[in-house]
Amino acid sequence: MKRAYTTICHDQQGGPRASARLVCLVSLSIIGCLIMTGCIRSRVRITSQPPGAEVIWRGEPYGATPVTIPFLWYWHYDVEIEKPGYQTLEATERFRTPPWFLAPMDLLMEMLPIPIPDTRKRHYVLEAAVPPVNQVR
Repeated sequence: MKRAYTTICHDQQGGPRASARLVCLVSLSIIGCLIMTGCIRSRVRITSQPPGAEVIWRGEPYGATPVTIPFLWYWHYDVEIEKPGYQTLEATERFRTPPWFLAPMDLLMEMLPIPIPDTRKRHYVLEAAVPPVNQVR
């Protein structure tokens, strides 16, 4: 009587090694996705009437309006707008943190694979400079 022997053979991709490779590949993919995630991009767009006024942001000149300035922290920022023939405008702007950028939501927002824009807009109207009054003799 002949006995039928069945041999169980693992191909090269089967068995415990294959599952370890799969776990490693999935882990590396997840880590890669987390590394290449988007980020929160906070900016302020400053415009003025008349256009072309010089913007001084936190004591540093940033160019003429319209100008877009990146910022890192939601806080108070000093801004000066000046143009010859107009009165210099000084202001302190406060940028409040949106609710979705507060803990723990900020971690989730940072992990999204797309950049999240947060552009604030500020418009300033400059007043014409008052010419000096001639002294009467």
